[in-house]
Amino acid sequence: MLTVEKLIQTLPYEQQATMHRLREMVLAADPKIVETVKWGNPVYSRGRNLVSLVPHSTYANVQLWNGACLAEKYKAIEGDGQTMRHVKVKYKGRNDFKTIAAIIRDALAPPK
Repeated sequence: MLTVEKLIQTLPYEQQATMHRLREMVLAADPKIVETVKWGNPVYSRGRNLVSLVPHSTYANVQLWNGACLAEKYKAIEGDGQTMRHVKVKYKGRNDFKTIAAIIRDALAPPK
């Protein structure tokens, strides 16, 4: 069975550090989150899909399955899907990891 660790190891070297960091942020936000590989990407769920990490050639998307409800709070959230939105995280250059961690925590928070 392909684990997220093994999946990240198959990525090009320049993508691995960012993907590891994003994975660590998700796991730190909710140590009990269920981590699987679906559609060839890391997916984190708790009864339903909540966050996915999708590597692209120059950036990774942190897909927020219910990101539309967070879009007004965070300007870094992109997209216009009915529910799903994403945050682009560049492999090279600066990223605001403090904000990205806050977005991930909010995306994993239980519904109010």
